[in-house]
Amino acid sequence: MDDSQITTFEPGRLSIPSEMVAEIAAGLEEPRDIAFRYGIAGKSWDELQSWVPFQNAVAAQKAEFEKSGFTFKIKAKVLTEDVFEEAYRHAKGNNSTLLQKLEFIKVGAKLADMEPKNTVQEQAGPGFSITINLGSPPAPKEKTIDLDESDIHTPGERQGIPAE
Repeated sequence: MDDSQITTFEPGRLSIPSEMVAEIAAGLEEPRDIAFRYGIAGKSWDELQSWVPFQNAVAAQKAEFEKSGFTFKIKAKVLTEDVFEEAYRHAKGNNSTLLQKLEFIKVGAKLADMEPKNTVQEQAGPGFSITINLGSPPAPKEKTIDLDESDIHTPGERQGIPAE
């Protein structure tokens, strides 16, 4: 007798796919419908859902999903996809204003990850630099400049300067 012919739930004979437990824990569909896709229906489903180890597995998976934020994210994604279709039809219609169409484009670009990206420096966080000094630089040679009076004074000023 194969599993499809089991009329009563026998924990030792029935293996429960972890994917089914995860789908039920996510809560996006009726558990009965999910179990049906995995070939568990009728009395077998009724007995399975009342089996404490199964309930514990679903509860543990649900707690893990909630802790990680997965449940919220997946439900938000499903809602977004459902509402997006309606918003698309509205934005394409003749009754929507230009501002509504522009807002839809803005949201659509964000959801489609089409917004301009930050530069690499901005993504890396605050900038920093490293300076490495390998010894001190050589001291500059002293330069001397020879100036005579004509370089310092105008011809009018030179006439008033006493000779040395």
